[in-house]
Amino acid sequence: MRLRVAVPPGFTRPMIRSFANRLVGRAIRKTLAKLPFDEFATILLSPREFFPAGVSGKRILHITDDWVAGAGMMGLSCASVSSTLRTNIAAADIVCVVSPALADLASVGTARRRAVVLPNGCAVLALAPANEERRGAVGLVGQLNERLDFDVLDALVKSGVDIEVIGPRREREAAATERLDRFLNANNVTWFGEIPENQVFAKMQNMAVGITPYINNEFNRASFPIKTLDYLAAGLPVVSSDLPATRWLNSEWIEVAETKEKFVEMVRCALDELPTESGIASRRAFAGMHTWDARAKAMMSLIGGTPA
Repeated sequence: MRLRVAVPPGFTRPMIRSFANRLVGRAIRKTLAKLPFDEFATILLSPREFFPAGVSGKRILHITDDWVAGAGMMGLSCASVSSTLRTNIAAADIVCVVSPALADLASVGTARRRAVVLPNGCAVLALAPANEERRGAVGLVGQLNERLDFDVLDALVKSGVDIEVIGPRREREAAATERLDRFLNANNVTWFGEIPENQVFAKMQNMAVGITPYINNEFNRASFPIKTLDYLAAGLPVVSSDLPATRWLNSEWIEVAETKEKFVEMVRCALDELPTESGIASRRAFAGMHTWDARAKAMMSLIGGTPA
């Protein structure tokens, strides 16, 4: 069930935000009172919201990114995010993080908590047989913003490989807009924009290699890119920037590039390889150990419930 609550415009501003939070809390309590079960747990995954008051069950704070480092990119105040995070850590029964690098966020200020690493997951769907007539394109899937390593993308464009891009633009900075314009308008780049999820997976099956080209900054080092697992779930080989999350996965099916030159070289090697049923199956089997269902079972076990 999804509960949608009407709140005043400008609800991210401090004064209105406090009022909006009370409206949301009241709506949650009223809805729960009408449902034929008891509250089991509240899971909070936001850098700007608080746990709703008056709701029983365990409180789990799930930190999905370095919200403090990424506050500006999300259009939020760094001071406000830090304050909200301290309040929520202190109120939580359990603090989870999606990557080991985020564990330090559980010790913001005086609110020191031991964090449990619970990474992002993926969906493993039905897959067509290996297609030897595939287009041989490099695939980049996901939001397009300041997190991308534009030097790597420019190097790939210059190398002449065909690149297919799926995902919406979400950049905020003028410099990122300029770099994205140049990249997406290149002759060997096809941008499909934002398309339905089932169509994304279908297009990925015709790609030759998936890429995770993230710039080396504090926010990205603490992240756990979902696209990497999604590529593997589609049976694709992956070339990724050197990220702690990628090292944590420790998969033979992910090539880790430390330089843009190495990135291009690894992509070219992946393009030269023909797809095989065994290779696709092995990548999908690895992704199958990291599905959202597996993460949900881990969460249920963590908070003391019976895994589904």
